[in-house]
Amino acid sequence: MERHSNAIWWVGFIGTVLILGTFAISSLLLTNVGIQVYHNIVKANNDNFELRTSLNYVATRIRQKDAAESITMTEKDGIPVLSLSYIGGTGYRYEVLIYHYNGSLREHMRLEGDPFELGYGFEMVEIEDFNIQLNGNSLKLTAKNHAGESESLTMSLRTVQ
Repeated sequence: MERHSNAIWWVGFIGTVLILGTFAISSLLLTNVGIQVYHNIVKANNDNFELRTSLNYVATRIRQKDAAESITMTEKDGIPVLSLSYIGGTGYRYEVLIYHYNGSLREHMRLEGDPFELGYGFEMVEIEDFNIQLNGNSLKLTAKNHAGESESLTMSLRTVQ
């Protein structure tokens, strides 16, 4: 009889351990899946942030400087550079240069005519590609993030170039 109750105890113990082990493994797997889902959501939000921030930033800068003959496009070593010129409070003419270089959107402010090399300026946001096209009073901005998604923004300038 003692042998029979000892066997029942071992069966109960092994069954309990198996149930707890299954629960522990299931919990770890579920946690891992949750981490992966969270990681994918954060990555998608960052990719979306890159697109929208780059387009909205440039659009805001253009709206701030939209005046007659103040917006021009140039090229520096094959890279399009958007130039927004204005007269500062000191009477000097300044220009803000916006361009895409080495995986980031950059902005460089300088006195008009000062030397300029690619890589100068402040890195605004990391973005895979950023294209600027100026046609008359229409400006098209296209951004592409590291996930391969792209968005465009077309603006009509208030002033005719």
